[in-house]
Amino acid sequence: SYPGRPMESGKGAKGGTGKIGFSVGGGTETMGSIPDTDGLRPEEGSIVAGKAMGYDVEGSDDAGYSYRHSYIGTEIESSSLESEQRAGGMISAVQKLETPPETYESLAGTAWHRFLSKSIYEWLYPPDVPRSVQLLRRENLAVPACYLCVGLLQGLSGPFINVYPLDLGATEAQQATISSLRSLPASFKLLFGFFSDNFPMMGYRRKSYMFCGWLITSLSMLALMVLSDLDLIKETTSKLDEDGIPHDITTRVPSENAPAIPFLSVCLLMFGTGFWFADVMGDSIVAEKAKLEPEHSRGHLQSTCYACRFFGLMVAAPFSTVLYSTQGPGTVVAIMAALPSAMLPLIYNLSELKNAPVKSTRDQCGEIWTTVCSRAVWQPMGFVYLYNILQVSNAAWREYLKSVLGFTANQLNALLIAAYVLLYLG
Repeated sequence: SYPGRPMESGKGAKGGTGKIGFSVGGGTETMGSIPDTDGLRPEEGSIVAGKAMGYDVEGSDDAGYSYRHSYIGTEIESSSLESEQRAGGMISAVQKLETPPETYESLAGTAWHRFLSKSIYEWLYPPDVPRSVQLLRRENLAVPACYLCVGLLQGLSGPFINVYPLDLGATEAQQATISSLRSLPASFKLLFGFFSDNFPMMGYRRKSYMFCGWLITSLSMLALMVLSDLDLIKETTSKLDEDGIPHDITTRVPSENAPAIPFLSVCLLMFGTGFWFADVMGDSIVAEKAKLEPEHSRGHLQSTCYACRFFGLMVAAPFSTVLYSTQGPGTVVAIMAALPSAMLPLIYNLSELKNAPVKSTRDQCGEIWTTVCSRAVWQPMGFVYLYNILQVSNAAWREYLKSVLGFTANQLNALLIAAYVLLYLG
């Protein structure tokens, strides 16, 4: 094989299997199947249906091809090798897979060309990077959307979990339990990734598990909303001040059908499980796509995804605070159920290599151990561990702020938002 040129097909016999390949930059890849039997000409054989394998390259090629995208899920159909499908025909079949990404000029006459300038189009879809890392492409849109959804749900759920148990009259121990159960699945992020690596679902290591994660997240909030009454009822009571003058005080109390603390805890546990499972799948996909980034844009993919998450968090946290105070917790929970559902169509269109080879459990454990033993890894891990141990914002602290200092729900959530901002600035 020669760089950039197709290989000739192998010799053939009906029903057997062999290889069709071509090289890119000097490397040869197996593309399909064709018999390889001595003594027979290629025209006497047949093309056997096979699936194209995705390239696993680092960086981008000069032509801007996206091998990871172009070859995933593409099939060479079975057909007899007639006169028009001899060696030249087989080369054409392979070359059809070698389609460069769309350019601005190729979209002349379309809505894209009519309403977008070339500079904006190339900002959205950079021509100097492989299509696999162009996040706004239809087949990749689920990746930034996943990070945005993670940020939005973190911002929405934080104020809700920070205040709603107090409105239900939960004790300090119950508040601590609720917070712990919500964040407990985050402790198993490594196991989630390890599980998806070793046990693909429907041939996919990430796509199927991300779909299930967001589905569980949505269903848990839907169950909380449907099976209980989340509305808070306003009650007005009179209280005498120091001078004996009565003052009306309006408080909000839960309804008779408010969720019990155990039921709320289970729903939040399921919410956290699905949430962190989907988050891990998103991190894994970004780590794999980052290997395909060219040298001049290394790190851009991950920084873009984390910017999406930070933006979602900063928008949703104050919005959740205002919404909780004006509309009640029911509206917040409804949005938390709807957002993961909006992710499902995007995940369906997500491009991922099916039936990819899986490393042995022993090899994966060895890689993990080698990574953890690295000083560049265990030192930050130790810092994060100590940082989380010394966290002050816990159930006792929130109870003190509300009961002793008289903080309202808005004030408690304002402190939480300030903590979010300082956390990400740090």
